[in-house]
Amino acid sequence: MRQKIGIALMLAWIGLGTLPAEGREAMESLAVLKDYRAARVSSYDRSGGNADGQNILPEPGKTVTLADLEGPGAVTHIWVTIASGEEHHLRKLVLRMYWDGESTPSVETPIGDFFGQGHGQYYPIQSQPIATGTNNGLNCFWLMPFSKSARITLTHEGEKPLAAFYYYIDYRVYDRDKPGETARIDQMGRFHAQYHQERPTTKGKEYTILSAQGRGHYVGCNLCIQLNSGGWWGEGDDRIFVDGEVSPSLHGTGSEDYFCGAWCYGDAFSSLYFGCPLRGKHRKDALWNVYRYHIEDPIPFKESIEVLIEAIHQSRAADPPDDYSSVAYWYQTEPHQAFPPLPPVSDRLPRPEDSPGFQIEGALEGEQLKVLEKSSANLHCAVQEMSGFGEGWSGGAHLWFIPKAEGDCVVVEFEVAQKGFYQVDGYFTRASDYGRFDVHVGPRRINRKPVDGFHDRVAPSGKIPLGKKYLSAGKHKMKFVSAGKNPESEGYMIGIDCLKLTLLKD
Repeated sequence: MRQKIGIALMLAWIGLGTLPAEGREAMESLAVLKDYRAARVSSYDRSGGNADGQNILPEPGKTVTLADLEGPGAVTHIWVTIASGEEHHLRKLVLRMYWDGESTPSVETPIGDFFGQGHGQYYPIQSQPIATGTNNGLNCFWLMPFSKSARITLTHEGEKPLAAFYYYIDYRVYDRDKPGETARIDQMGRFHAQYHQERPTTKGKEYTILSAQGRGHYVGCNLCIQLNSGGWWGEGDDRIFVDGEVSPSLHGTGSEDYFCGAWCYGDAFSSLYFGCPLRGKHRKDALWNVYRYHIEDPIPFKESIEVLIEAIHQSRAADPPDDYSSVAYWYQTEPHQAFPPLPPVSDRLPRPEDSPGFQIEGALEGEQLKVLEKSSANLHCAVQEMSGFGEGWSGGAHLWFIPKAEGDCVVVEFEVAQKGFYQVDGYFTRASDYGRFDVHVGPRRINRKPVDGFHDRVAPSGKIPLGKKYLSAGKHKMKFVSAGKNPESEGYMIGIDCLKLTLLKD
């Protein structure tokens, strides 16, 4: 009997087209017949020609309605692609959504940020609710139910006319003559998305991702950062307060930890529920974007919720705080708390990035050297951004090798275009946990005495002459071998900023 009741409940949800697991139909439910009707509003050419994307083009300063739907129903998918010659148009076009005749929008955000494209830029994202398709196809799959009506508008706050605006809005239509279906739609939370920014953030104060009142559940956010100084931005704890609690039920350990990364991130990446699709450098004006979607772990609230994160920049105390902007996504009952006014478009635009900064002319950058082998596979060797420690590293990064004992080594490859005798100079990193090492070119050591990487603070070594070596044209191997450590050092680390090879004679 219990099994039959469970199956009946599951079929009731499937018949409505929504499963308890965040409203997404699982593969095993696809064979179950559906009661709703699928429908779409799109930018197709109403004349029957091929001028798609032309019928709804808001002029600068104007608002157009993309969809005006009757309920009960649910938006299931929105696809957009934009042809515009205006820079940062993703921040200048504003998307708004209104459910069931409400006068203030439940969704209000620049269109790019809604689709996870922060800073007015396009970049790839592949998550479950938000994804981009090549070339610049923006998609969202958030479920957006409504009982009576849904209205979706687009406002052009830029200066140049759009060349084209293509879109699909796919939705479900439920039978209003079936009270059971209408009742279930009425009981669902309404989808909300809100843009927020602080430029700059305030030192010692947490950044607010979401502040909402009512009953609902928080389902995630994307966060954009523009650095106002070199260094690492991600040491702020996330804290989520539910229903007025004084001490948060959810207290995290660091910004990149909340966004499910670690150790300042490696390359840009995206996955189903979290990612760092725009991975900037650790230098002034660099742009970052990270996201976390609580699909498997929504955070419910009955009265209110505050989603906060510390805007902590790990740099010099005198450095200015960074610029933050974000979009929070959540479901809740109506009416919702009115949103504060959207910042003016001029305040939403990112500053241009600075030039790469200090670089030694003709140097072989450590971060670009090909690692051929290590004495042990479990030894760490990777590129590390260094501009957060100052401006003295060529290219702002080094190749970071962490030996565990004397004799551990790493082999890299370099290339010379012309045969001859070369003066080989090295530029390295020094710090309190860096060790001594020897440098081999080919089978023999080139330096007369070990290079000592110890220093009481993190600092570039400057030029260190290593020796002279005859090199044939082509590729060669260079080996860095741990030679122990300075008695005052805490470790054996080696940081290779760059190498400079100066041709002496043929």
